[in-house]
Amino acid sequence: MSRVWLVVPMVIIGVLYAALLHFMTMPVFNNILVHCIIFGAAFGIINFVAAYLFFKRLDKLKELNNQLSSSLIMDKLTGLFNRRAFDNDIKNVGHDGRYSLIFLDIDNFRDFNHFGHDIGDDVLRKVGQTIKNCVRATDRVYRYGGEEIVLLLMDCDKKNASKMAEKIRSEISGIDNQPYPQITVSLGVSSFPDDGLYIQDVILASDKALLKAKQSGKNCAISC
Repeated sequence: MSRVWLVVPMVIIGVLYAALLHFMTMPVFNNILVHCIIFGAAFGIINFVAAYLFFKRLDKLKELNNQLSSSLIMDKLTGLFNRRAFDNDIKNVGHDGRYSLIFLDIDNFRDFNHFGHDIGDDVLRKVGQTIKNCVRATDRVYRYGGEEIVLLLMDCDKKNASKMAEKIRSEISGIDNQPYPQITVSLGVSSFPDDGLYIQDVILASDKALLKAKQSGKNCAISC
């Protein structure tokens, strides 16, 4: 509250300063041309300041908008893209090139949650980071839901996708997760056009391959 009262003496000081400056400088600058130059310069400065503040505010709004857009398609826990991003991306998948899908599920994930949900969250983060370290810059990795992760590999046939799946499985199984159980994953691989002419068919094929991997004892990668 005391800071509010500072405005009164500051205004008084400002008025006195302006009055003193006026009486000291008017004899020197009592010229119409000089006044026009001064007012023109002042007008230009005011416009510059107004424009600067406007664009600064605009840049801040753009940054906030970009952050909001990113938050809508990113999974905060793992740093991977989320299900919303996957649903949007598959709408743009064409039929003029090869692509593959890898469905991945963390084996016995409930066992980790028995030690506490923070331990389960840590496992998800470790798996997500390991996958990102394995894939190409053009690949997209999504947290599909729960402990299930999906990879969309553009310009990648089934043979190379299977190699990628095995590499990911091996890297994840080698994660140091002491003193908790070893982390393993099961993976299902499918490709276009081998396993379907439409993206939904390729998704279904990858999901079925993942189910086979689970039924085959887990910690393995199976192609359709």
